This record gives sequence, C-alpha cells and structure tokens, in this order.
Amino acid sequence: MKAKICGITSLDDATMCEEEGADAIGFVHFPGRGRSLPLAMISEIMRSIGPLTTKILVCDPKNFDEAARMFDLSGADMLQVYSLPPEVLQEFRDAGGSVIRAVKPDSSEALKYAGSADALLFEAGIPGTGASYDYSSVPTECCVRSIIAGGLRIDNMQAAKARKPYALDVSSGVESSPGKKDRAMVSEFIRRCRE
Repeated sequence: MKAKICGITSLDDATMCEEEGADAIGFVHFPGRGRSLPLAMISEIMRSIGPLTTKILVCDPKNFDEAARMFDLSGADMLQVYSLPPEVLQEFRDAGGSVIRAVKPDSSEALKYAGSADALLFEAGIPGTGASYDYSSVPTECCVRSIIAGGLRIDNMQAAKARKPYALDVSSGVESSPGKKDRAMVSEFIRRCRE
C-alpha cells in the first residue's frame, strides 16, 4: 500500500520524505490549521521534489476558480479538499486537475463523492488534530482508491492496514516535535505500509 506523509513544513523534511520513499507528500494551505504554509513557500518547496513523488496541496477552496488558482500557484500534482461538491470536483477533473476529497468514514457520504474524485480520504473528527478513531469503521469498499488518515502512528497503523486501503496518510504520528518529521519514524511508517 502507498504512504502519504502530510503536513510538511520545510524543504529539509520534504527532501527527507522523498529520500525515504514516500509515494506522496502533503503540504497544508489552510489558514488556522497547524502546519499551514503560504502558497509561495509551498510552491518553492514543491519545485525541489522530483517528478516521481506526488505533491499534494491540502486546502479548502470555495469554488472551481479558487481551486484552479491554488492548484496553479502551488505547482501541486493534486488537491486534497474538504468542502467542494461533486459537480465542482468533476469540473476540476474535466479541466485536467486531480483531486482527493476528504470525507467522514461513512458509506453514504463516501458514495456521494466516489464517482467525482480520484481518491477519497477518510478521517473522523476535526481534520488535522491527530485524533485516532475506530479504523475498522472505514468503508474502503465504497471507492477504488481509499486513503485512511487521522491519528495514525506506527503503533496503531495495523488496524488501518487491515481495511486494505489504497494508502495511509500520516502527519503528526511521524514527528519528533510539532511540524518536524522524524526520519526514523517516517522510514518505519513507509516500511510497514509496504509489508
């Protein structure tokens, strides 16, 4: 399964995550959220990442135009969004963009977005808080590419892996301090995703 390391706040951490083999690296541009960076800084870091590592902008645009602007300015390969409706997701994809839609671990909500997003990211509670939940409740069968996020750590990721998602998404669970990724934890998380 694939590994996404999210909440990157520095060029050093981005480079390290790429070196350790992360499939995707996430950058937060979400005012008021921890680890949120300005688009210009995200763009600068993203330009340093090689073409075989997927670069994801975690954001909350309110409409198609704002999504397209953030996508272009950041240099991201994909957007991860929280509130765009299915018709806007489809419009964004029709225009050449790729998008992950975050949803609660609820099958009715998942089915609402499954056909209009490239992947669904399941997370319970308030996104970005690092709160764990019952990963056995995630309806991974609702979509082709499901990503489990929220409170994952090396010591609890097995429960999420048991749902056989497309990918696992970790942020604070591989940090030595808020916003600072730990190489050994990143490496071990990725290794266990590959098992």
